[in-house]
Amino acid sequence: MKYGWRLLLIPLWALCIAGAALTAFLAAGWIGWPAFALAAVIGLALGIPGGLWNTRKIRRDDPAWP
Repeated sequence: MKYGWRLLLIPLWALCIAGAALTAFLAAGWIGWPAFALAAVIGLALGIPGGLWNTRKIRRDDPAWP
């Protein structure tokens, strides 16, 4: 399972970050499609490196984990 953790953790990180950004935008009163688009960009920009970091950390801490 070479890419198994990446396929799970990258979308998880990206969607969590995008959801938090969207919640902040909507709470601030910024309602419209640009809020959704910017939240998606922020989620991808921070979620991909975060998911990759988390995958590497799991493999580094416990190499026998599947």
